[in-house]
Amino acid sequence: MMQAAQRLVGMSRIAVRQRMQFRFDFIMTLVSTLMFSVLYFMLWQAIYKYSTDSVLPWQQLITYVMIGQAINFARWSPAERAPTYEVARRVKSGDIALDLIRPVDFQVQRFLEAAGFFVVEMLWVNIPAMLLLIFILGISPPADLYAALGFMVSLLIGFLVAFSLNSIVMMISFLTTNTFGVQIAKRAVVDIFAGTLIPFEFFPAAMRTVMEYLPFQAMAYIPLSIYTGRLTGWHMVESLFEQLAWAIVMIIISRLLWMKAAKRLTINGG
Repeated sequence: MMQAAQRLVGMSRIAVRQRMQFRFDFIMTLVSTLMFSVLYFMLWQAIYKYSTDSVLPWQQLITYVMIGQAINFARWSPAERAPTYEVARRVKSGDIALDLIRPVDFQVQRFLEAAGFFVVEMLWVNIPAMLLLIFILGISPPADLYAALGFMVSLLIGFLVAFSLNSIVMMISFLTTNTFGVQIAKRAVVDIFAGTLIPFEFFPAAMRTVMEYLPFQAMAYIPLSIYTGRLTGWHMVESLFEQLAWAIVMIIISRLLWMKAAKRLTINGG
């Protein structure tokens, strides 16, 4: 058991070291994150300037949107790169054949890579972006200590949901060898239905009801609502359990799809 655990940790460390070789990417990712954040800040500022009815207080809204941009599972995130882009490349080149004969499960390999990327980018991109937004644009810090702790726990669970969703998209690459179009469509759906760009309160009541029964809210709406203090106490605990339930369901679905997709995989390349 210990040897297996050490082997898994070692694989994650290798992924981290590989990622650390491209430090310029971290700088550009941070710059692009700040650029998108400033653009959305100006957009919402213009909307609120000419709005006669404010659904949410300005400070709470802009904090929600900006933190959503600093940590965005719908965009170019670790939860997406390892299970989709990297797998699509390996399927196309035929390198995936080497992954499939390794003693460690294929999905576990991708998860370890994604987890390693997630930790590194959290330290190099996400946290610096959040601090810059707080000090430059005046974004509010977490509502209190419980909100900060709840946000971190919710963020970890949200990563599991995002990874599982991208693992499901990954299965398509086993059949088509190209998932670019599906990935773009998935990003658009997640940005809207996860509440990354627009809080659920701005949607019509019927649409909001539907969105609250989908797993996408576990990727953004719940963590951001905890951060801004709109989910507190027992409501926060219930939301965390709801997130965890979605993570388990999504992992099971992705696992079942993997068992079917692996049987239909066509190896290209050498």
